[in-house]
Amino acid sequence: MNSSAAFWRAALQRAMDGIGRPVNLMEVCGSHSLAVAKYGLRALLPDGLRLLSGPGCPVCVSGARFIDNAIALSRRGVKVAVFGDLLRIPGSEGTLQSEKELLVIYSPEEALLYARNHPETEVVLAAVGFAPTLSAGAAVLEEAARSGVKNFSMLTDFKRIRPALDMLALDPATELAGFLLPGHVAAVTGEKEFVSLALPGVISGFAPENILHSLYLLLLQVAEGKNVVVNNYHMMVSPEGNTTALALIERCFEAVSGEWRGIGMVPGGCWKIRKEFAVFDAALKYQLDTAGTVRAPALCRCGDVLRGHIAPCECPLFGKACTPEHPVGACMVSTEGACAASYHYRGTEGASC
Repeated sequence: MNSSAAFWRAALQRAMDGIGRPVNLMEVCGSHSLAVAKYGLRALLPDGLRLLSGPGCPVCVSGARFIDNAIALSRRGVKVAVFGDLLRIPGSEGTLQSEKELLVIYSPEEALLYARNHPETEVVLAAVGFAPTLSAGAAVLEEAARSGVKNFSMLTDFKRIRPALDMLALDPATELAGFLLPGHVAAVTGEKEFVSLALPGVISGFAPENILHSLYLLLLQVAEGKNVVVNNYHMMVSPEGNTTALALIERCFEAVSGEWRGIGMVPGGCWKIRKEFAVFDAALKYQLDTAGTVRAPALCRCGDVLRGHIAPCECPLFGKACTPEHPVGACMVSTEGACAASYHYRGTEGASC
């Protein structure tokens, strides 16, 4: 073990000694799930400390109904613009990767540009994600309205992380003591988004030592009986967040209750396009059914993984019927999904599976 690893193992052990009981913490960012698995950080955790993966991967929690609607639009001859990581998310009608009317993009602006350059083609941007991609989507909405593009609209499944954390904090099945909070989201929302959580939280970056330091700070809070939000990612996160991005979001979207895949209905946990931009809402424009729950595939336990109830390898499909090449559940699709991260780095020291 190198000196840095030995230092952090000893520091975490001292913090645990100050608590004197088992502790369950949860990281709720897909980038954290990937980094923890990639660098084998669980190998440094002392006995009694469990780090559970939560629902911080946007691909993992995007609804099957959203995928079904994107497929339906493609089959109606609409050009559906998607990011590559959406292609293999399972819906009840299969996945998008077998559809023909697709435009794979790297930024939301590409979809709007395509619509401008092909005025005879109906273009729908199918977009998911948390605050960073939500703000980018808002910018595209405003530009579409400003430029008067008629053949462009958006099918969205944007999520708001705070209400999901409020639900997870009260889940008796996990008995959580604190959250490792997502740095990317907090860079937009600011620290204020996480104030007054039922459990203590530390906003963390993604370098291994920053994650370990954040876990240490979180354990200190547990030991001292504190419940505050600590910002351990000052280079990117401010108390108020990115006010320009937040203003964009406020103008274009409103928070609503909606479904998170594997978790269910989350009050205030989704975003919808405001009525001022309704002409760009693909769900309204094409009269799509956005209600109702699509059942998960048989034996798939992505929902239990996302809530921290089980480790990925405890799903009976993990590494067998469900692999990154042939994902059954959404947690195995993105590299930042808990199942995919565990699969890619299984067998390494400290791997969760």
